[in-house]
Amino acid sequence: GTDTDLQSLIAAQLHRPQQPARAAAPAPAASGGLDFSSLLGGAVPAPAAASAPGSGKPTGPPVYYPGMALDDAMQHNPHPHNFVSLLIQHDHLMKELRYHQPQMHQKLQGQSLDKAVQIWREEMVKGSIAGALKHAEASRKRNDMNERLAKNPNDPAAKEYFGEIERKRKVDSQYYQMMEQYPESMGRVLMLYVEAKINSHPIQAFVDSGAQMTIMSKKVATMVGLADLIDTRFAGVAAGVGTGKILGKIHIVQLQIGSSYYPCSVSVMDDPAPGATEMPFLLGLDMLKRHLCQLDLRSGVLRFTVGNEEIPFLHEKDLSQTQGGTKGFDAQKANEELEKLMAKEDKKDADGDQEMSS
Repeated sequence: GTDTDLQSLIAAQLHRPQQPARAAAPAPAASGGLDFSSLLGGAVPAPAAASAPGSGKPTGPPVYYPGMALDDAMQHNPHPHNFVSLLIQHDHLMKELRYHQPQMHQKLQGQSLDKAVQIWREEMVKGSIAGALKHAEASRKRNDMNERLAKNPNDPAAKEYFGEIERKRKVDSQYYQMMEQYPESMGRVLMLYVEAKINSHPIQAFVDSGAQMTIMSKKVATMVGLADLIDTRFAGVAAGVGTGKILGKIHIVQLQIGSSYYPCSVSVMDDPAPGATEMPFLLGLDMLKRHLCQLDLRSGVLRFTVGNEEIPFLHEKDLSQTQGGTKGFDAQKANEELEKLMAKEDKKDADGDQEMSS
């Protein structure tokens, strides 16, 4: 149980041998390597000469092979000059950088090789310092909690600290198991849509066996010429994940799916509020049961036993972005919007840092 695991973790911390006093940090290497030891108060030793690949001139040409990925390019070219030169020479590497680090990509755009190398080196140093400081702070806190636990095994703050560590360990264990055994669960599930027609107007019907009734938007009802047939005596409010106003019901809508026509009773929803998502047409459980439909997820079809129709579910390429698809997706526009959002967040963080320092 959780209490037993926490007790075992606390017992292990209490019987953990005391670490010897940390030796003084060695003197900085004379090679010109980056030394963070003065910033960290001796929490980490100064890097050796071989650990500073970004200093000086590269010892050889960049390592590259056709189709090299960005991660491989970074691994085989630790020197900024070699790596940045590959970015500038090969468009696919720059595109991959833009996908993973849009802000860095923007900073490197239009720069000379020397300037781009300088920018890359500065960003890497910032990241290294931030990472080292974060690691040092985490080590300091853990040592502090170990001391508190040694003095008082029932210290509430220490028990909470190590309890949170144990909780995260279990969560991470489940996460890694999931990623190894069924990583597809991390992907986005595409909802079920089929092609249909009403009065010769093509629509994409959302198949939802969890919806009690079949609905149509006011916009679609007007488009297919059925708005005059709405029976307002059936007006009301639809409640589910959200709420919406029901204008009434159209008692018989000839829904063409494949080569067959299926009469459906459809409730008409009012236009959604600004910013809300409109559902043009939803084929609910009432009509799915009426026409004895089967959702065959293995074959990827909606099967009508009456009429013997099998209609394939639509793919991402067939659906718009509002429906969870990729039809009409503009990667350039999406990247620009992401860059603007990240720049806005960076400015917000910078303003916050200035307020704290003032």
